Amino acid sequence: MSRQSHDDALTRALRAVAEDDERGASDAVKARLLGEAHVIATARWRRVYATASVLAAALLVAIAVPAWRSATAPPPIVDPAGPVKVSARPAVEVATEFFPLMYSNVPVTNGHTVRLELPQAALTSFGLEADDASGTVLADVLVGQDGLARAVSFVRPAVTKKEQR
Repeated sequence: MSRQSHDDALTRALRAVAEDDERGASDAVKARLLGEAHVIATARWRRVYATASVLAAALLVAIAVPAWRSATAPPPIVDPAGPVKVSARPAVEVATEFFPLMYSNVPVTNGHTVRLELPQAALTSFGLEADDASGTVLADVLVGQDGLARAVSFVRPAVTKKEQR
């Protein structure tokens, strides 16, 4: 075979390939490719949907369980006398028992007591008598680590024998 005939055969073969490319894929091949793409997309969509469903369920449980526990938990037991302190000197203050506040059913961890000065009118909201509605009264507020006030106790200086005379 001569070089010229070899080049002609190669040129004809390349032209035949080019004509095939211009015609494109057959309708059957196109339909099969579209079907495969649809199967792949559907499988991916199902994986994404399943993952999102699992994450949503986990988030719902993470929110619902603590809310349910705080709603069904008994209120914390607050000792009205507070911690027992042994002292040789007489008491200089008289305090009421602790009155529960709005968030008293939320468990307390690492709570502390804060002393505040409140208007005497605050006593009446707890059913206590106010000496002077325009004055103030000391209050010990039990506050949890989360910053929520759980209970309040009103404090009054004790009356000494000298003041009674």
